[in-house]
Amino acid sequence: MTELLQPVALLADRAQAVQTTTKNGSMTLTQMDATSWSRSLRALFGEAMFAAVGARRREGWRRDALDVMQLRTDDPRGWSRIAAAPGGSDDGAGPDHPFDAVTAGDFSRAFPVSRRGAEHILVTLQGEWFQAQDIPDFDAREAELTSHARMILERFGEDALFFTNAAAARENPEADMFRREGVYEGFTSHVMDCGVIAVSTREIGIFWGFAID
Repeated sequence: MTELLQPVALLADRAQAVQTTTKNGSMTLTQMDATSWSRSLRALFGEAMFAAVGARRREGWRRDALDVMQLRTDDPRGWSRIAAAPGGSDDGAGPDHPFDAVTAGDFSRAFPVSRRGAEHILVTLQGEWFQAQDIPDFDAREAELTSHARMILERFGEDALFFTNAAAARENPEADMFRREGVYEGFTSHVMDCGVIAVSTREIGIFWGFAID
């Protein structure tokens, strides 16, 4: 694959201004740095979840995404990641490596989705079977959870592209992802998995959840 002309430098000390929504619905600018990134990541991702970012090194994004999924690259800013899928699998992929059997061709199962839709999918990973109605106290927590999702995805900039294996996006990238059907094109051997791929010119992020029964 052709390497990008400009290599990605380490950005550990660089902060970004991110627009977030407060509890009363007003907008405010927040600085994203390693601390705020970690706070939002841990608010949305925990047991049986995967969240990691790597550098873009190739003209196409799929092999870069595969590197991130298979933990062959570090976060270019040195920020935290979470890799904790449930259990093992018949193909030998352990809890820290749920995507070991994925190939670049499997990304045909990932469909374009709007930024808003991607934010909503990150939120729904909190729910059983990745449904908003199954998130405890969702009505009271929706604004807070969405703010964390927005913070995470703002890392990738205004021109970022987003993809998901949620089947609702296949027909309509603007679909309401809080009220989608629970149908997914699986990337792993788990009973169900769902997530978002975030792609910028410099970085690529994988954000995923898993269900075992």
